[in-house]
Amino acid sequence: MSKKQFRSQASSGRVGNGSGAFGGAGFGSTHSSPLSYIHEPPDYSGINDVNVVVAFKNLSKRDSTTKAKALEDIQAYISSPEVEIEDALLEAWVKLFPRLSIDSARRVRQLSQTVNGSVCSRCGKRMAKHLPKIAGPWLAGSYDSDRAAAKAAQSALTLVFPTADKVAGLRKTFSAAIMEHCRNAVLHESVQTLSDERTVSPDDAEGTYARVIATSLAVIASLLGQFSSEQLSKQHQEYEELFADAKLWEFATYADAAVRRFLHRLVYLALSKQPGLIESNTKAASGAYIYKGLPSDQTGSSVDFVNTLNALSASFPTIWEDSYSGKKPAVSRLKQFLKHGSRSGSSDFWDCASRLFGNIPDSVLSKSYDEAKDLLFAARDGVTSRDDRFNASSAWAAYFTLGTILVSGVQGSDHDKLLDLCVMPIIRQYLQPSPETADWTIHGARAVSLVAKAANVSQTAALLEREWSQLTDQLVEAAKKSQPEQSKEFDKSQLQVASAGERWATLQRELFASAATQDSELYEVLVANDIKVVSECAQLLRTRDGKPFGAAAVVEELLRQCAPQLMTKSDFKLAVKQLLTSEEVRWVSWPAKRHLIRCMYAVHSEAFFESIFQGALEEMMEHSESAEVSYRSLQDLFPQNTPKRAVEFARQNSKFQDFVIEACKPSINEPLGALLLSLHRIDALAEGTTKNIMSTLIASLSGAGNMEDLSQGLTFLSTTDDSMLRAIVAGDKGEQLVPHLLGLEQHQDDGIAQKAVVLSSRLAAAGGQSPNNSRYGVVVQNLESASRMSLPMDSLHDLTDRLLGPERKVEAPSEMLPSLDVWTKAVKATVRAPAPSLALLSPLGGAIHFVQAEATGTPSAVQSDAEGLSQALRIGMYLSSLMTETDMTLRLEELGNGKWTALALLYITTLLAEDNLSVLGTNAMWNPQRSGELEPAVLDFVTETNAALRDIWQSTIPEFRAHGKQASSVSSPYTSLIAAFDQLRYGQSDISAITYYVALASARVNANLFEIHGHNADQVKVSEALLKQARSSKDPISTTALIFGLQHPLAGTQSLTRTCNELVADLTDLDLSNPQHEQKALQQLVLLNTILQADVEAVPSVAKQRLIFLAKRLISALNTSTTLVVAPEILKVLVPLLSAMQDMYGDHWTQVLSYLTSLWTSVGSKDGGPVVDDGRILVTHSSLKLYATLRKLAMAEEANDDLIDALKEHADRIHDGLILLLKSAGDVPDETHQPLMVTHELLARQITQLPQRPLHDADELYPLLYAPSRPVQQAAFDLLHKHIPATQEQISLDAALENKTAQLPDELLSLIMEAPTLDSLADAPFDRSMPLQLQGYLYGWRLLFAHFDRSSYRVKGDYIEQLKDGVYLSGLLSFVFDFLGHSRGKPVDVSRFDIKEYTPEIEPSPERDVQWLLTHLYYLALTHLPSLVKGYYLDVRSRQTSLAVDSWTAKYISPLIIVASLQAVAEWSEKSVKEDPEYEKMTVRVGMKSKEINVGYEIDEQTMAIKVVLPEAYPLASAQVVGVSRVAVKEEKWQSWLRNCQGVITFSNGSIIDGLAAWRKNVTGALQNQTECAICYSIIDSQKQLPTKRCPTCKNLFHSSCLFKWFKTSNASTCPLCRNAFNFN
Repeated sequence: MSKKQFRSQASSGRVGNGSGAFGGAGFGSTHSSPLSYIHEPPDYSGINDVNVVVAFKNLSKRDSTTKAKALEDIQAYISSPEVEIEDALLEAWVKLFPRLSIDSARRVRQLSQTVNGSVCSRCGKRMAKHLPKIAGPWLAGSYDSDRAAAKAAQSALTLVFPTADKVAGLRKTFSAAIMEHCRNAVLHESVQTLSDERTVSPDDAEGTYARVIATSLAVIASLLGQFSSEQLSKQHQEYEELFADAKLWEFATYADAAVRRFLHRLVYLALSKQPGLIESNTKAASGAYIYKGLPSDQTGSSVDFVNTLNALSASFPTIWEDSYSGKKPAVSRLKQFLKHGSRSGSSDFWDCASRLFGNIPDSVLSKSYDEAKDLLFAARDGVTSRDDRFNASSAWAAYFTLGTILVSGVQGSDHDKLLDLCVMPIIRQYLQPSPETADWTIHGARAVSLVAKAANVSQTAALLEREWSQLTDQLVEAAKKSQPEQSKEFDKSQLQVASAGERWATLQRELFASAATQDSELYEVLVANDIKVVSECAQLLRTRDGKPFGAAAVVEELLRQCAPQLMTKSDFKLAVKQLLTSEEVRWVSWPAKRHLIRCMYAVHSEAFFESIFQGALEEMMEHSESAEVSYRSLQDLFPQNTPKRAVEFARQNSKFQDFVIEACKPSINEPLGALLLSLHRIDALAEGTTKNIMSTLIASLSGAGNMEDLSQGLTFLSTTDDSMLRAIVAGDKGEQLVPHLLGLEQHQDDGIAQKAVVLSSRLAAAGGQSPNNSRYGVVVQNLESASRMSLPMDSLHDLTDRLLGPERKVEAPSEMLPSLDVWTKAVKATVRAPAPSLALLSPLGGAIHFVQAEATGTPSAVQSDAEGLSQALRIGMYLSSLMTETDMTLRLEELGNGKWTALALLYITTLLAEDNLSVLGTNAMWNPQRSGELEPAVLDFVTETNAALRDIWQSTIPEFRAHGKQASSVSSPYTSLIAAFDQLRYGQSDISAITYYVALASARVNANLFEIHGHNADQVKVSEALLKQARSSKDPISTTALIFGLQHPLAGTQSLTRTCNELVADLTDLDLSNPQHEQKALQQLVLLNTILQADVEAVPSVAKQRLIFLAKRLISALNTSTTLVVAPEILKVLVPLLSAMQDMYGDHWTQVLSYLTSLWTSVGSKDGGPVVDDGRILVTHSSLKLYATLRKLAMAEEANDDLIDALKEHADRIHDGLILLLKSAGDVPDETHQPLMVTHELLARQITQLPQRPLHDADELYPLLYAPSRPVQQAAFDLLHKHIPATQEQISLDAALENKTAQLPDELLSLIMEAPTLDSLADAPFDRSMPLQLQGYLYGWRLLFAHFDRSSYRVKGDYIEQLKDGVYLSGLLSFVFDFLGHSRGKPVDVSRFDIKEYTPEIEPSPERDVQWLLTHLYYLALTHLPSLVKGYYLDVRSRQTSLAVDSWTAKYISPLIIVASLQAVAEWSEKSVKEDPEYEKMTVRVGMKSKEINVGYEIDEQTMAIKVVLPEAYPLASAQVVGVSRVAVKEEKWQSWLRNCQGVITFSNGSIIDGLAAWRKNVTGALQNQTECAICYSIIDSQKQLPTKRCPTCKNLFHSSCLFKWFKTSNASTCPLCRNAFNFN
């Protein structure tokens, strides 16, 4: 503890010499207890650290928090290693510790023990002389009632005295001081001495005193129990004085349970260790424990009390007699004690009480009948008390012990009378419960064993013999008097009889088991009455046709509980046999049959059982009311616990087995299914029967039967357990079950499909132990043959997952994969010549043109499933899934070379799928008509496969050997993979489609591997040799693939440079215009393009002059009749050539641009319709790429002037050509044609970068908003969106000059005429982007609202009227409210959107993108068309919708519109009101926060004022015009002006400015030509009125008030000016 911790509390000036509140003369000489609150304070003068002194002084404070803080500070101080504890500190602590250890605050007691342990530990032997003073409080603290405080004391003891022996030594060494401390605390302390009543509450004071007494007694008891007699003799006098003091015995009945408990234990120990201490004080013990103790409340100490009292009674019985001196007899005290029971004690209380009854002298217990009865009644009240319900076993055992003692003491007729009154009610209440005898009810799970023990009470058995027949008659009578079946209480009454029978049989079972009952007359009485019960119940069942099932339950319970004793009696056996074999009745059809079946099985070991069972079985099969009744009856006959003998009889009964087989045809309904399950569980079906049933069941799942049979079969299977499922699968036709179930998973009925899914999962789990070849047989079979009956891929994946189990480990890959030969044939069957337009996307580029469709021959038949997936794609998706989700990638090594064949096939399948995704229908991978459904799954397949293969490429290193030969004896992974690719093209021509895809796969693999792993010098040499070899082979596809695949090692090599120069030279010399050279030119162009793309240094390696010659030759060739195949390749070559020639001047720039514009004009002028033209796509894309390159070159810092001039010269033609291309693309969909989409996107980008020019044919662009191409649609929108605002100024000018009505374009209105609905969008895809039709409609509205920008007020009004007449807006608003959730009452949260602006494709979710756009359009509608929106809103009939729209608008939209409206008014105020002379007297103040506009008009130094208040939901809710100050007009006219102003705002499309202008016109109109009053020379008088009284002579106007004052002061009614008579009225 640092000194800083104390300095806030102490100063040296406060530190005295130890004198405190009780020092000096007042209490200095007075001796006090160390526990008393009155004590002399310690001497702190020897403590040097003043902060420690303050802490010690704080220990004497009253507040417990202060003391706790002081103890923490002291603990921190003494725990510091560098601090040496002073002797003065020890003296002070020893003096304070005893008092602190009993503090009323738990935390203070806990900390005091901790500090004490630390002090003693630090001081060591120095503490020995002080231990006599603190040993007592220390040990007492370990018995504290608070666990934390007690644990702290024990921990402190362990810290100082680590072993038990050392603690015992402490007790022994300082036993005298400890005993003295505890004896003084017990005998001399009081509540008043321990606590100051002025500061401590009575409850805390009482608690402190009780704690001190309890812990002191506990310490004394521990000393008494630990020490030997020799050691105890040293303090014998002290113990005698303690036990001789009457105060000690008073604690036996003290209010605190802990005090009582420790005293009882002390007395108990004294009896065993020093009985003399008790013997000399028996009178005190008798008074404390019998006279006062028995009637006292011993809650919490009752067990210790009765245990101690029992020990006292056993050692000194005289405490009940001679030593007892109470006024009332001891037995009366005992009665009070028993009546209260254990007082929440444990069962040990009654065990001790039972022993106590035997130790009480006989003279004390009553001999008279009345006293015995009262004592037993008191005991009964105690044992049945609420607190002793869980102690019933021990409590009633004690009661029976007391009863035996008391009954034995009663003589004569009172003996039976006492038993009948105090014992027999227990048995009667158990057998026949009654409210009158409810006090004798025994509760608990084993109540019957306690009731049976009542018969063991002295002579109770004889009384029971005489009364048992009467009890039997009561049982039979209850069965006979039970309610008939017609009664509502029938079931209840029968259950009561059955319950009574169960208690009857259970009690007899206990009585039979009792040794006292065996070989006694009671045994014979019980058996005889049981025979009577069975006979009477049998007769009752016959009489009432087996309806009173309660009687049958009585017989069942007797057989179940007492069969070993009763079945030895021939009469009882005969009675049972007659009941079950009576021929005149058919008990198997009785309502009581279940009980009788159990009766039958109770005698299954008897000889007559077989005939009874076979008869019952035959009766149930033949004589039932219906099949379902028969099934349910048979199920009752075969419960889970059916005896093995009965099961064997059933298996051998051929008639029964045939009955079950026939019942299963044609299907298994619910009752029959339950019966079959029961029979299967107990193995009651013969082997042949089981096979027959399973065959029928599997056949019913084939789908050939009706729906009801199918559903019933699945329902039955779903209720079976796993063992039965395994038996079905292991059966003859078990292999057919899985395919049937997997097929049913796709059933049109959801219930059947769901059941099939659950069963398939269970079967997969049940088949987990099967061999792999059989386990995956269904999967492989469905992959090796594909048809419409094949399982869908989702089902195959699910089945595989189930078969793999949760660990998802592949055990035998060869057993899980289909034949690779089958897969190879399937892949080759799907290959078709790729679409030429794929040259845009393929790394082999134009090499795709060399593939000839006829070279592939007649296409092979493609196997496909019902979903449209080809067999090749199904296998690929299956293997990809295994590699992604399991460890199949690692386990493929087990296939040997088959691994690389599988990977090669997988990669080619992926490439085919990619091409088919790019151009739908380019191969037969899947049915094009199902593309929309299959495309997401195929995309996932491609993504997952590429990721899985990428991991394999990481570990596959490309290996070449010198001279191009591949690696030697041991094949490497790379050579194995290349060999697998070569094997696939074996036997194919060089220009076949499969050859192209193998070359493409090899090229991409090589490029990936060299990019990942790099290359070395040897690989460069080998690559050059391979290039030379490929060039000599004249195979363009292979050569192109080699250049692309080996581009990394070939880059910059002499071979590649030489090849490039050769191609440039050959092309320069070649006559490209000659059709005979077209094929050769195409090959050279393709190779040159591949080299230029693969090596960026290829162009600089060619002499510039050669490049110029080649460029001119190519440009001239373009202007000749080149085909749409060669032209794109020429344009692609020109891109790098012209980039390298950017500093060359000449007319080639003009020639290129002329060609491009003419090309675009010719291509755009051809109407190809919706048919895709691959050549047109290629040439368009290449020309746009070349144009983009030219634009980029023109924007360079040192751009070519000739190029810039050429671009300027052709600017108009370029603009028109690109627009023409855009128009021509409006009918061609590109969603399933990626090359076309790429071309459209490139076209859209070039159009977006065009400088803005007037559109002369804008009307032709509007239909493009519904084009089936997103880029085309977006480009058209961008053009129109720039064009429309620029034209509005001219439209507004024309409308004003020519006075004609402005009209929105008809083409635009046609786009928004038909609004979409949620139903029409139900099937629209929202997975990747906004549906095109919806985007076209919404973009049409964006263009419509663009017409309001920069247009005049008049033009806006014309537009609004046109929209109002055409009813266009209602469709948009209806769709907005439906899509945004207002119609459902749950509109979406749009707080994250920038509502005032919309930027497409920012939101990741297309649905959120639509929500943003709709919110933006709604904002624009409220901004430009508030009156139309409000009109639609008021017509909404749904209150839910209107409330949602109102609150949503007020939350998100209105704040923006209110701010815009207020800003518009503020700007109008600044420009018009302040600058226009007409508005000179008008003031406008805009309150942005209050959403108000305050307007004033000054008239003759007075202000006329109004206020326009905008509501929360403005403009859905109208603006409110409120009058603030009326001047010069009457109220009627004033209100008229206000209504006029509000009406103008409401009906002029929400224009607040128009409303304020209208109000100003009213004001100025009313004041126009208004003259001053000739009396006051003011226009407005004090009453804010105008002059209205006109003189008929001079025609001057006067205020009424002024004229009245004039008449009054002048005493004449003449005009003030002309003095003629003035007619005031």
